[in-house]
Amino acid sequence: MFLPPQPRFRFYNSPANYFLAARDILSGRMMRGDAVERMERRVERMIGAEHAIAMPQGRVAIYMVLAALLKPGQKVIMSPYTLYDVVNMVICAGGRPVFADLEEDTCNISADEVERLIDDETGAVMVTHLHGLVCDVGRIAEICRGRGVPLLEDACQAFGAKIDGQYAGTIGDAGFFSFGRAKNINAFFGGMAVTSRQDIRDAVVERLSDFPKMDRMILLKRIAHCLVGDILTTPLVFSLFTFWLFRHGSLHDVDSVNKQLDTEDNPFMRTEVPPRYAVRMTPLQARLVDAQIDLADGKAAGRLELAEAYHAGLSDIPEVRLPPLRTDGSHIYLSFPIQVADRLALVKYMMRNGRDCVIQHIRNTAELPCFEAYAADCPNAQRTAGQVLLLPTYPGYKRSEAEKNVAVIRRYFRENNIR
Repeated sequence: MFLPPQPRFRFYNSPANYFLAARDILSGRMMRGDAVERMERRVERMIGAEHAIAMPQGRVAIYMVLAALLKPGQKVIMSPYTLYDVVNMVICAGGRPVFADLEEDTCNISADEVERLIDDETGAVMVTHLHGLVCDVGRIAEICRGRGVPLLEDACQAFGAKIDGQYAGTIGDAGFFSFGRAKNINAFFGGMAVTSRQDIRDAVVERLSDFPKMDRMILLKRIAHCLVGDILTTPLVFSLFTFWLFRHGSLHDVDSVNKQLDTEDNPFMRTEVPPRYAVRMTPLQARLVDAQIDLADGKAAGRLELAEAYHAGLSDIPEVRLPPLRTDGSHIYLSFPIQVADRLALVKYMMRNGRDCVIQHIRNTAELPCFEAYAADCPNAQRTAGQVLLLPTYPGYKRSEAEKNVAVIRRYFRENNIR
């Protein structure tokens, strides 16, 4: 009989995060102080951004910048392999999503497709650095400059990644970060827009100034939700209860269990931003971000070590498509995505053999019924959306656990080849 593995995910909240949050809550400092402004200036210095503006969520940052840039009905070229609510932010800002297909190996937008689709009606190109991997942003920036079209970078999963010495999010006209519950900097909720353009900064700040701070009860509920998740994935609780629940759900197709981690299971189109999005980051969240900024590089180094283990162990299996191995800082490996033809069969095999991994639930938004008006043929995105599994890389995940994942995956394909 196997011993339960480390869990597939954690919300990455250290005890220090909860201590800082509890201190602010109990002392009444949640909503007080100039921590937001100080954190903004610190991020500017760290990544070399002209302007950094704290946001309640990364997706709200996307909406605010697009609303400042677009004329009604202008096209926004974007990846279809993204959260459905990111598409909604384009629509709410008055834009028309135009989906550009992916590269085969990276899960990121194809520069060739951007070049094919860009035209005089394009108001912006928005690239995504998915899983922490910087896309072919240099070439796409050249395409945008040649057509006079703003380039936006969704770096919500890539804070701290850089290419040729320049940080993701600072290469285009504006960039976006997320400080949500499963990112490498976690403030329970939170995000940021960065930009080199004064006009974008002024328009966003003016609009943001009318927003109230995030309601304390919403933030407290989010903190409580994360705390429950972190308790359920502590070694003792996970080994005695949580793993066996996940395993049962996976092996017996129990939707009520399997959908607990699927935040994309009910996609719908918005035409207006919900009132709960129209808020500002609290000083408590800014203090949490500030306390973690210096830890980002160390976390990325730990993730890279796990990525190297996965890559070394799986690169010779033709049935497994791997992300590129980057050691230059252009991939921070927020997770390690692999693509396999029958991912459900592999997940069940891993769970039967005492390993824990998760199916990525991001859809190909170009074929979702709710976005039928913007539908596009994106075969690489369609294939990718049905094949990605996420292997764990979070801080504290042991290399020995990654090597056990590799061993079970190798055995799965060896046994299937024998048959």
